[in-house]
Amino acid sequence: MQYIKENGMRNDKKRPQPDRKANRTILMRTLFLMVVCGVVAFIPLFIRLYSIQIVQHDELEAKALDQQTWDQAVTANRGTIYDSKGSPLAMSAEAYYIQLAPREIIERQQEYREKVEKAQAESDPEKREKLMPDYPEPTNESIAENLSAILGVGQEEILKRLAKTNSAYEVIKSQVERDVADQVRSYASENGLSEGIYVQPSSKRYYPNNSLAAQVIGWVNYENNTVSHGAYGMEAIYDEELGGKVGRVVTAKNGRGTQMLYRYEDYEDAIDGNDLHLTIDATIQYYCERVLAEGIEKFEVQDGGFAIAMDPKTGAILAWANSPTYDLNNPRTISDPVLSAKLDAIKNDSSLSDEERSKQSTELLYEQWSNKAINEPYEPGSTFKSMVLAAALEEGVVSESDTFVCTGSATVADRTIKCSKRTGHGTQTLAQAVANSCNPAFIAIGQRLGAEKFYEYVEDFGFLSQTGIDMMGEPNYSVFWSEDLFTSANGITNLATASFGQRFKVTPIQLLTAAASVVNGGHLMKPYVMESITDANGNILQHTEPTEVRQVISEQTSERCRSILEGVVKPPGTGKGAYVAGYRIGGKTGSSETEEKDHTIVSFLGFAPADDPQVIVLLAYDNPKPVAPGANTTAGGWYISGGSMAAPQAGKLLTDILDYMGVAKQYTEEEKAAMDMVVPSVLGMTQANATARLKESGLDVRVEGEGDTVTAQIPAQGVAIPGGSQVILYMGVEKPTDKVTVPNVVGMNREQAQTAMTNAGLYLKSTGLTVGSDVKAESQTITAGTQVERGTVVEVHFIQSTASGGAGTGI
Repeated sequence: MQYIKENGMRNDKKRPQPDRKANRTILMRTLFLMVVCGVVAFIPLFIRLYSIQIVQHDELEAKALDQQTWDQAVTANRGTIYDSKGSPLAMSAEAYYIQLAPREIIERQQEYREKVEKAQAESDPEKREKLMPDYPEPTNESIAENLSAILGVGQEEILKRLAKTNSAYEVIKSQVERDVADQVRSYASENGLSEGIYVQPSSKRYYPNNSLAAQVIGWVNYENNTVSHGAYGMEAIYDEELGGKVGRVVTAKNGRGTQMLYRYEDYEDAIDGNDLHLTIDATIQYYCERVLAEGIEKFEVQDGGFAIAMDPKTGAILAWANSPTYDLNNPRTISDPVLSAKLDAIKNDSSLSDEERSKQSTELLYEQWSNKAINEPYEPGSTFKSMVLAAALEEGVVSESDTFVCTGSATVADRTIKCSKRTGHGTQTLAQAVANSCNPAFIAIGQRLGAEKFYEYVEDFGFLSQTGIDMMGEPNYSVFWSEDLFTSANGITNLATASFGQRFKVTPIQLLTAAASVVNGGHLMKPYVMESITDANGNILQHTEPTEVRQVISEQTSERCRSILEGVVKPPGTGKGAYVAGYRIGGKTGSSETEEKDHTIVSFLGFAPADDPQVIVLLAYDNPKPVAPGANTTAGGWYISGGSMAAPQAGKLLTDILDYMGVAKQYTEEEKAAMDMVVPSVLGMTQANATARLKESGLDVRVEGEGDTVTAQIPAQGVAIPGGSQVILYMGVEKPTDKVTVPNVVGMNREQAQTAMTNAGLYLKSTGLTVGSDVKAESQTITAGTQVERGTVVEVHFIQSTASGGAGTGI
C-alpha cells in the first residue's frame, strides 16, 4: 500500500502542469479585444446618444411637447390711447384669422369618398340616401372658390396653400371682422370642413380717426396674426405699458393627439395693457390738420409742412400735425397725393431694377412716416427774432425808446445784407423794427448783445440740447452751434445772419419750446405728450407733471416781449394777416431760405391772448411753388412769404382754438364798427323805433317812402353785413324786386370794392387780409355779371398782392 501510495504520488507529480502565464495572456488578449470591440461598437451609439441628448435636445423636446401638449396663447387686450378729453385715438378690436390645415382637409376629403362608397354599396335606396353626405364634395377647387368669394383672397393663392399637403397651419387671411369670420364658420360647418378650416381669434389695432395725429400716435406690428409690439410713435414708446401680458392655455394630448381637457389643463390669465392718456386734444388736432391741408393746396406747397399747438405755461402739446401723413389703419399704404405721384413714377420707370424700385418705394414709406416737426431741422428765419428780442431786452442793450435807421441794407465785414424792404424802413422804434421784421435793425441788436451773450442765450433757450419731449427721433443738433461760430474770423458775419434766423438749423419743437418761454413769463418748459397712464379700473399709475428746465428771462421782460410781438399782428406789421377782431394775437412771421434754389419755408409763430397766452402755435409750409423760376409769387398770385401765407392761416387756426377753448372775444370800438352785424327784423315798427333798433346793432339807415310803419326792409332779417352798412327801410312803399348785376371787384382794394358793391345795391363781406395799402381782392363768391336780388351779400377774399423784398428776407 505504501508502495502504491508512493507510486501514486509519484505518478501525480509527473502530470503536466498548465501554463498559467499563457492563460493570463490569452485572458488579457480576450478582455482587450472585448473592450476594443465593445468600444468600437458603442462609439456610434454614444455619438447618437450625444446628438439626441445634447445637440438635438431642444428640438426633440419641443417636438415631444408638441405631441404631448396643446399650447395656445391667450391674447391680452392692448390698452387704449385717449386724447386729453377722453376720446379714443387707438383701441384694440376683436378680429380673427383664417387658417387652413391641408393635411386635415385631405382626411375630410377621404372621409367624404368613404361615405359615398359605403352609401353606394347599400342596396336599399332609402338607407343609401341616408348614408350619402348632405353636402357637396369638398374639392380643393370648390374650397378655393368659396373662400375666395368670402375673404377676397385670390383662388390661386388658396390653391397654392392647399397643395402643401403635409402642413397643418396655413393662414390665408388675418385681421378678419366678425361677420366675415361667421361666414367662414358657416361654410366650413355646412361642408364637413370644421376640422380643416379654422377661424382663430386674434386682435387688431383700430384707429377710429384714421390719419389724425398719425405721427404722434404711431402704429403696431403684427406677429402670428395678432398685435405684437408698437412700431412707431406713442405705440412704440409706451409699448410695455400698453401691451399687457400674454396668457396661455396648455392642455395635455393623448396618444391619438386628442386633447384631454380639464384634469390635464393649465391656464394662465392674460393681463390687459394699461391705458395711455395724451395731452393731444382731438378737436385742436383737427383744426391744425385742416389749416395745414388748406394751405398746402392753396399755396401749391411741394414738401408738406407742420402745425404744432402747445400750452405755453406747461409745455403740454395740444396738437401736432404733419404733412405728408398717412392712415394709421393702413400705414404701409401711401396716401399722400405728392408721394403717390412719386410712387407711380417709380413703378412706371422701366430703367429701374426690381431691387431699386423696392428700395425707392420703401424710402417713400419712411418719408410718409417721418415726423417732420421733430426729425427735420430747418433754418427758422425771422421767427427766431423773438428770442433775440427777448435776450436783448433782458440784458438791457435795447429798450422801447431806441430807434434804428434802415436804408434797405446793412454792410457787415465785406458782405451786404439786404432788408425785406429794399428802399428801407427809415427811422423806426424797436417795436416798429420788430413789426417790420427789419433785418438791419436785428443785425444791430445782435451786435449790441455781443457774440458771447448771444451764444449764452442760444444755450439758455435750449437750442444746444434736445427738448426731452417723449416722442421718437429727436436728434441733437448742437453740432450746428459752437462759440467758435461767432468768435472765428467769420464770427461777425455769422452773428449778423444768426440775429435774423439764418445760416443755422433748429427743430420746430425746439423753436416752439423756446418761443413759449418768451411769452409765458420766461420759463423754459419741457414739452410732453403723455398726460397719464391708468389701469383698467382708472387708477393713475403714472402722471406727467409740468417741468421747468430753467428761467431764461424775467417776468417783466416777457411782458414787454408780448406787447411788442402783439404789434407785429397789428397793421402794418408783417403779421397783420393773423389779425382777428376780438382777439389779442401776438406773433412773428418767418420766410427762411434753403440751400435749394426757389425753395422757401414760410412760417408763423403765434400766441393768444397776448396779455395771458393760453396757446402758442407754429405753422409752416415747406416750399410753395413759384409760378416760374426765380418768381416770388405762386400761380395763384400768392406772394411767397410768412406774412402772406402762414400768418392768415395761423389767424384762422388761433380763432378756432380760442373759440373752442371758450375764450371770450373783446372788441374795441373800432372793431365793433367794422365787424359783421346780423340785421334784426324791424317790420311793423315806426321809423323812429326801427332806426333806434338798427343803430343799436351798429347799422346805418336809409328810408324810402313816408308811411307810418316799416312794410319791408333790405337786407332781410338774419343777414350778416359789415357794421356801419345801410339798411333800407320801406315805409308804405313796395320793395324793389328787380335784379341787380354783381360787379367785378377782383384787383380792387377794400374801399374800392365796398363802393362798387354799394353802388350796385349789394353788400360786401370781406375775408382774408383786409388791411394795408397792398391788399387787393383776390376772389369773390358770386361771379361778376351774375343777376342777383338787391341786398345780396357778396363775400370777397383779400390778399397781399405786392411786396418790396425777396423771399429770403424772413418776413
